[in-house]
Amino acid sequence: MRALLCTDTGDLAGLIVDEVPAPVPGPDQVLVKVEAASVDFVDTLIATGGYQIPVPVPFTPGNNLAGRVVAVGPGASRFEVGDRVHGMAFIGAFAELAIVAESSLRPTPEGLSADLACLTGSTYRTAYDALTSTARLKPGEDLVILGASGAVGSAAIGVGKAAGARVIACASNAEKLEFCRTLGADEVVDYSALDLKAALKELCPKGAGVVLDVVGGPYSEPALRATGYGGRFVVVGFAAGQVAKIPLNLVLLKGSIVTGYEIADFERRNPEQTSANRQALEALLLDGHLKPPITGRYRLDQAAEAMKTVAGRAKFGMTVLDLS
Repeated sequence: MRALLCTDTGDLAGLIVDEVPAPVPGPDQVLVKVEAASVDFVDTLIATGGYQIPVPVPFTPGNNLAGRVVAVGPGASRFEVGDRVHGMAFIGAFAELAIVAESSLRPTPEGLSADLACLTGSTYRTAYDALTSTARLKPGEDLVILGASGAVGSAAIGVGKAAGARVIACASNAEKLEFCRTLGADEVVDYSALDLKAALKELCPKGAGVVLDVVGGPYSEPALRATGYGGRFVVVGFAAGQVAKIPLNLVLLKGSIVTGYEIADFERRNPEQTSANRQALEALLLDGHLKPPITGRYRLDQAAEAMKTVAGRAKFGMTVLDLS
């Protein structure tokens, strides 16, 4: 079978598509014929050694996938050969065949395409869990999204609008902000050109109800300052490459709730909520309330190019590998 191989985690130059032996599912594992896989920023971190869990080379990157079951390992009983499934593999998804733990897969509902199903693994799931379960976003609240043009940020625009929030999208240039407007953002802020705290105070004179921070760096503190009393500030990533240092007196004075969302830990600690959230998310995709902005489609032989594009953070929206 063909697969993208990472042979060196020094940079993305060591990515090649090559023939490798087909994997065999072990106990409680499922072998999936991959039809679509999302290319996410975290995949580039894993491939460059920047993720908190190191992976020895060579390996095949790729976490989120959708496809059909072609074999099941000993003890695996939830799925049968031919079933449509989607879920998270951590690594291995950028290949024609991938091994996935049975517990990490869900049946793909009738009518949900593979390219949409693969996005529910982490991109939309992060946005949905973080806003509905962690931030407890309410209809009518002001939602500020830092890094709103990226994969998680653009998913959060859709989830926020579906929840009835007023969405304020923040990004680093006019082109990105125009993209956010096409997704339904009510207001936009260029934090590379404007004083973010002042801009948000003007847009939210009573303070924002929720801030979703995908970026970190110098933008976190002014966004926290723009929250209203009791506002919820949710950290989901540090795309700027810098972990912000927050003065705790802001939390005291504002009665703010600063919290974080990490996908694996949330699932481990909240399995029932995770399942309910994924079912609700799938329903929103099926009925058209969420329309994912898939702005990049690549074939498997273009997977290295897709990874480099996503790593550069110049890409808007979501990127998918099509292996159907």
